[in-house]
Amino acid sequence: MSFSAHIGSRTSAKEKYNIYNSLAVLIKAIEGQKTTVDLRNESTVTGILEQADGFMNIVMKECLFTDPRGDSFTYEMFFVHARNIRFVHIPPHIPIIPAIQDELRKVSGHPTREKNPKRTLRDKNVQNAQREGLAGVAAVLEERKSKILEETTSESK
Repeated sequence: MSFSAHIGSRTSAKEKYNIYNSLAVLIKAIEGQKTTVDLRNESTVTGILEQADGFMNIVMKECLFTDPRGDSFTYEMFFVHARNIRFVHIPPHIPIIPAIQDELRKVSGHPTREKNPKRTLRDKNVQNAQREGLAGVAAVLEERKSKILEETTSESK
């Protein structure tokens, strides 16, 4: 069993809350991707983000650690405590919003279902009600626009 599979199975309620209500979900979304983490002491760690938790603690593998003086060290596994992280670089090929949405679906534990392509009577009624509402709003706006036009033309005479 891999490290991430073992840790992922023990998600506390507070950790889930943090995932849903912070950008920790974005860090979880880039698990398995090569990235760079800038640390508060001016060091950097570049490697594959193996696992991230809801508190933003991360485990990286196959890392290159560069200290503030520029000396580099390689590590097979590297743990970074959340309080030591300054920045996590999101790889440019990751679309941020879809990645967050996908990760939230994974964390929620609810599988996404494909919407039934057949429209039910309820769907049709809802859609008709929305059309009627939009038509009513458009009519009110048009009426207001014509009143304003009439007022401005009568004032200019």
